[in-house]
Amino acid sequence: MSTKSASIISSVITGILMLLVVLVSAFGGILALNGYINSPTAGIASGFTCMGISLILSIILAWTLTRTFITRFNWNNALAIAVSVFATSLLGTVLSFASIFVMIAVTDLTY
Repeated sequence: MSTKSASIISSVITGILMLLVVLVSAFGGILALNGYINSPTAGIASGFTCMGISLILSIILAWTLTRTFITRFNWNNALAIAVSVFATSLLGTVLSFASIFVMIAVTDLTY
């Protein structure tokens, strides 16, 4: 398997996992803003923007990490994919849940 194939596999798996995490965290963010009846649209828009950025960054990082592990460190393709997916999914999950706090803070400022 080439480096490009491994990077594509890693990016697709990370994208699917992160899409699920973003959906769950978006639902959690909307539930957290349940008490703000007036106009939470700025907070929701900023939170969704942060979640989208974390999704895109994790996919790009998965591609780069897999390629780096294989070419620079001479790792096995399967090991490079597994470590890359785990690391980038963990980082993306932290960023996604941090965006809930951004969503709450922006809504609080505009409320």
